[in-house]
Amino acid sequence: MSGIDRIYDKIINDAKEQADKRLDEAKQKISVMKKAVKEQLDEKKQEQIELAEKEAENIIKRAVANRNLEGKKQLLSVKQKVISKVFETAHVELMNMPEDDLLKMYKNLIIGSLEKGKNEIMLNEDDAKAIGQKLIGLLEKDIDSNFRVSLSSHFIQDDKGVIVRNENIYSNSVFSSILKYKKQELETDIMKILFERNAK
Repeated sequence: MSGIDRIYDKIINDAKEQADKRLDEAKQKISVMKKAVKEQLDEKKQEQIELAEKEAENIIKRAVANRNLEGKKQLLSVKQKVISKVFETAHVELMNMPEDDLLKMYKNLIIGSLEKGKNEIMLNEDDAKAIGQKLIGLLEKDIDSNFRVSLSSHFIQDDKGVIVRNENIYSNSVFSSILKYKKQELETDIMKILFERNAK
């Protein structure tokens, strides 16, 4: 498995773990998230992923040719650009997730964020129109009478994901926010995975 494939696995698995953690905190009895996102990162963009990997390898080869101080600075910059590209590509894949997988992911993110009482579910405008009522129907099957869910009249702008509002409590699971947090959390590990062969 290539370094970038391993990064995609780690990003997506961590996103699922976050949903599972919220699910546990809410003590809801639903099935643990499967590898819904990972399955979407295999075929559609394989050609683009392979191209990005080749470009990254070429950049790395050029950077590590010079081991002086300036070379090390350039290598660090290259690594950060490659990592940013990995997360940008992951974001694109999430934005293009098929409807069934998107519903499943949204449901698990929302269930883990619900509070007793009225919960408003905010989506982007396209998702609200396309899958909003389906999502509410799926949620209502898995929550008890202490929890109520409805679609918000407000929309997430320029991104996908969900925001759950319970009175003044907001739970943000917008994709860009999740990936930004995960990038900060995983950047050191990602560098090790992507560049372990070049580290000395």
